[in-house]
Amino acid sequence: MSMTNDLYWVSVLGYIVITLTILIRERKYIYHNEKVGRAFMPLVCISLTFFVVDFFWGLCLVKAIRSDAVYYASSALLHVLAVVTTLSWLCYVLQYIRCQRRYRYVIQFISTVLLLSEVVLVIANFFSPVMFRIVDGEYVRCKYALVTAFNIYSVFAVVLLGTLFTMMRRGIGANGCTRCKAVLFSSLIPLLPGIMQVKYFASPFFSMGFMLSTLILYVFVVTAAREKLYQSKTKFLQNMSHEIRTSLNMVYGFAQLLGMPEGSWTDEEREKYNTYINDNYRMLDLLLNDLIEYTQTNQKTFGVSCEPVDVAKICDSTLQSLQFAQSKSKQVQLQNELPDGFTIKSDARRIQQILTHLLFYGVQFASSDKLLLSAKLNAGALELAVVDPNSSMSGMKELPVYVKNTLYDPDVDDLGVRIELCHRMACLLGGCIYIDTKSKDGARIVLQIQNIL
Repeated sequence: MSMTNDLYWVSVLGYIVITLTILIRERKYIYHNEKVGRAFMPLVCISLTFFVVDFFWGLCLVKAIRSDAVYYASSALLHVLAVVTTLSWLCYVLQYIRCQRRYRYVIQFISTVLLLSEVVLVIANFFSPVMFRIVDGEYVRCKYALVTAFNIYSVFAVVLLGTLFTMMRRGIGANGCTRCKAVLFSSLIPLLPGIMQVKYFASPFFSMGFMLSTLILYVFVVTAAREKLYQSKTKFLQNMSHEIRTSLNMVYGFAQLLGMPEGSWTDEEREKYNTYINDNYRMLDLLLNDLIEYTQTNQKTFGVSCEPVDVAKICDSTLQSLQFAQSKSKQVQLQNELPDGFTIKSDARRIQQILTHLLFYGVQFASSDKLLLSAKLNAGALELAVVDPNSSMSGMKELPVYVKNTLYDPDVDDLGVRIELCHRMACLLGGCIYIDTKSKDGARIVLQIQNIL
């Protein structure tokens, strides 16, 4: 019997080591923008606390600690921590499974009632032994000891039933069922050892089940989410490298032009080429800052400045960049309907960045050989549009198909990532992006900016 009891604290010591390993490994991700990983950390910390108390309870069981007071205190604390740990697990899986709100409320209500009744029993046990008592260094179960196990394991059973119901409503092959399957096994595993815990209370079956449940969540939720994040990060970096290469080609091309023999260009042309080089240097600086910010924090946010912007100049500079970066199979002309010297307060580099993406988008799908970059005012808003006069952009996907959290979707192509980036930057500028296929001028991909005054 002594060897069997020794297995208790040895097993729990192993759980402590595993939990500490996860905690140390995940510590470097605490400050990163990984919501799933950050939400997982409180669950790991609470689980570690539970295992430490369970370890001391095991030492009292084998009489390595010979104190009835310590034995009683660790037993009471263990019951309380079981409630806290189960509640932490419940909050995490409900956040992860993304079930409908009304089902989530039902699960939360039932689980809260069960866990509160457990806390009431622990408090009542201080006044009259209803759950356990310590007699001469021995843990003796009282008449409501089985109720305790029922309260805790019923929470896992409720989540299990709720997950099965969610899977049946969504369909087994639905996209969200990958999450449901992880939660399903995570709630099923603690129930299996729980059956043994009822009969062999002096065995670490609850700790075993909870440890396995936590490991399942770690493997199939946290690490899977991180892998998905890295895939989106790779896609984002590939897109950034494309943008950087475009600006570099621009700088290199006009630098070669300026390096031609004296007299090849007029002073006005040299000044214009020098302006293009400066604009693209500023664009390179913006892209590199975005790249550094993203790699350091994993945040897909973009800084925006506010300064007077000559819209016609930005459009012209963008078209010049396209000439060096894109095949000349399609020609793009500027159709400027803005007043002379028209300026707005916005971020010139962000506008140029969006226009560059939209032009590549239009060049790829336009059916005609000539495109227009239109700039005009419409009902007090600035509209910059890539126009296909033939009123057809074959193979073009609607923007709502792309603009749906595509940075996190590994199945979305690079073009979809660019459109998502444009959508986010347009929102930061106080505007939006949409496709107009009913215009009399032809199919248009439009960047609209409101409140330009």
